[in-house]
Amino acid sequence: MPRSPPSPSKVYVSLLQCCVAAGSLPAGRQVHAAAVKRGPYYCRHAYIGTKLAVFYARCGALADAERVFDALPKKNAFAWAAVIGLWSRAGLHARALDGYIDMLQAGVPADNFVVPSVLKSCAGIGMVGTGRALHGYAWKAGFMECVYVLSSLVDFYGKCGEVDDAREVFDAMTETTVVTWNSMLMAYINNGRIDDAVELFYQMRVEGVLPTRASVLSLLSASADFEALDWGRQGHAVAVSSGLAMDVIWGSSIINFYCKVGLVEAAEAVFEQMVERDAVTWNLMISGYLQDGQTDKALITCRKMLQSGLRFDCVTLASIIMACMTSCGMEMGRVAHGYAVRNNLESDQAVACGLIELYMSSERTEHARRLFDVMSCRDMVMWRVMISAYADRGMSSQALKVLYQMQHEGISPSAACWDSVISAFMKNEQIDEALEIFNEMLITKTRPNLRTWSLLISGLSRNGMHCEVMNLCCKMQEVEPAPSPTIFSAALVAMKAAASVQYGKAMHACIVKKGLLLSKSVMQSLLNMYGSFSDRTTVESLLGLLAAAQ
Repeated sequence: MPRSPPSPSKVYVSLLQCCVAAGSLPAGRQVHAAAVKRGPYYCRHAYIGTKLAVFYARCGALADAERVFDALPKKNAFAWAAVIGLWSRAGLHARALDGYIDMLQAGVPADNFVVPSVLKSCAGIGMVGTGRALHGYAWKAGFMECVYVLSSLVDFYGKCGEVDDAREVFDAMTETTVVTWNSMLMAYINNGRIDDAVELFYQMRVEGVLPTRASVLSLLSASADFEALDWGRQGHAVAVSSGLAMDVIWGSSIINFYCKVGLVEAAEAVFEQMVERDAVTWNLMISGYLQDGQTDKALITCRKMLQSGLRFDCVTLASIIMACMTSCGMEMGRVAHGYAVRNNLESDQAVACGLIELYMSSERTEHARRLFDVMSCRDMVMWRVMISAYADRGMSSQALKVLYQMQHEGISPSAACWDSVISAFMKNEQIDEALEIFNEMLITKTRPNLRTWSLLISGLSRNGMHCEVMNLCCKMQEVEPAPSPTIFSAALVAMKAAASVQYGKAMHACIVKKGLLLSKSVMQSLLNMYGSFSDRTTVESLLGLLAAAQ
């Protein structure tokens, strides 16, 4: 008896499954169009519609998936899982969570495909409480044997900084996958627990689990940031023994690690082993040589980079300019500037700031100012560099003019900018002007940093202006919600130097009022001050307070 042909709906579904497997969006669109042409029955068919929603979601076609999903007369768990997963993968975490709530309100229970997507979105926007509630739901729903759900819980807790909870879930798993191991590994790495990460590396090797590229690269990056030589070396060894290919990304990560921990020769050995190198690889090696003081090797590497057919980018050029400031001289700097102009790199922040500092360091202030003036887009960093360049050379008036220009252009100077200008005037012993600028700073509601307070107090003290030191400390109490003990210590040193008993005692009263008496630096400064005043009674009283507190 001949077999009856399959129904059109089954044909469409089979074709869509093939399109999903092949990842072919155009072919899937053609199947969708064919269903629409066949009539409203097929284009509104729940089975076909669900498969279309899943297909578009798997292909990342957000608008198409949402349109098909919204048109479904009845949305089942597969359709919800598809669109919620798509929103989560696309970083639309709030929408994914809203979809999860809508799903529950529609009476469709979340399955073991939906839960991981929602956990990912909870981690994406830091909703720890919601994720914990979902953990409880997964336990009640009987999903705690599902590796996919458990791996997602490990990942969720790790990304939310709840590393111990992640480890608790991990240890309770009867079955693990490479994804689970690497999720736990990333949880340790991303939360700075590198010792635990290295221990887990060893455990992975014992269990025969290979770390992923991402986890090894993250371990190397963390080792570089913490300058943890042993950790990074072990990560390198594990990667080599795991057979990870030495490609550009992998090689660059190792070079970055060795350069940051000061093992430039080891980085050089890796660099020489690499068959393929990109601009990032070359820049890391050049930067490593410069940080190690090997300027000649850095410049030789620059020449080799050009000979390899690559062009300098802004990172390379900034490194060359740095080399010019340390040892190469102005001639090489001019060449670098010319290259920047010819290749449209002059407007890059790092290049422009480097050139400004280079010209200022060689006393070519007009060149530096001209370069600054032609910059069409000046951010806070560039303004600060120009102000600091003048201030560091005692050119207080020019530094102040740049700060006023900054305000005129509608940019509020940062505390660091004000500090540079004030320091320039203090360096030139222009005390009154420095205080005037400081008062202008306070009018703008900019909070002075620790260095500014210290500069003013030490400068006033050095010039015998002890009454002004006291006034400044009183002002600090008005401006700062929690004045630093360091500032009060500096003020006490000033009172000691001036042998000013009256102001010293007044400062002591302020310290008691602020609750800073038992600060180690403040107490030591008080003892030194009263010792210089030959006030043995107060010294003994302070020592008694100190002993009682301990």
